[in-house]
Amino acid sequence: MRLATTVYGGDGEAALSAAGVASGFAQVYAVPAPRGDTIVVTAAVADAHGWRKGRAAPLTFEDGRTRRSRVTAVVDDSMPYQVFLPRDLVRDHDPSALADVAYRTTPAPTPTRLLAGLRADEVSVEAYAASDDAEEDRLVWIFTLMLVAVSAGYTVIAVASTLLTATAGRVRDFRVLRLSGATPPQVLLALVAETCCVVTLGAALGLAAAAPALFGTVHGLREELGLPVESSLAWPWLTAVVTSCLLLGTMATVLPARGALRRMRRA
Repeated sequence: MRLATTVYGGDGEAALSAAGVASGFAQVYAVPAPRGDTIVVTAAVADAHGWRKGRAAPLTFEDGRTRRSRVTAVVDDSMPYQVFLPRDLVRDHDPSALADVAYRTTPAPTPTRLLAGLRADEVSVEAYAASDDAEEDRLVWIFTLMLVAVSAGYTVIAVASTLLTATAGRVRDFRVLRLSGATPPQVLLALVAETCCVVTLGAALGLAAAAPALFGTVHGLREELGLPVESSLAWPWLTAVVTSCLLLGTMATVLPARGALRRMRRA
């Protein structure tokens, strides 16, 4: 059974996800369980704060007290928490810490009645790890969707309002085109072509402006985590945003131009 909590360590008092574990930790992860004033940390945390095996690491707990604990092992970053401490140590400093997972280390099956009383389900380690990854991916996609929705909404409004204002002020240009022999459909077709050029150029400039930040973020994460982080663009979402801007921009251009051409014909 592990107790989830938060500890703060390093010069910047960085918040680290931590868990208090018992002796069964060694059977599950094949790593000696921390005891007394010892801790186990992940490789990314050790590199970020300069902690090494056998050295002391200062940690501040939820109650505000700071203790120096010796690092007994450095594990890979696939572990579910960044810092592992003795369960009793976590309970002493954070009485409200709750256990989110209990590991069964015996081959005998857990009684169904006990699981029902705890409102818990017994799953394999692989299934639990997969569920954690799926939940994290779901939250990341929700955040990404909200960010894209807000950004795309403001972009669409800006494009539509700009083209609407510009089209309304081009009545003289429409009159010149009509006097030159252009038919109303030809005038509207020219405006659609202009709109397509503007949206395409804007999308290209936006990608060019975002590319350095994207590649810089990927490089920074790769150096910080020591893992192969690859850049990835959500092309379906990007295509949908550009298409929405194109459609709304075309409507914002054609509709007022069509009304202006009708008024010119009546006049």
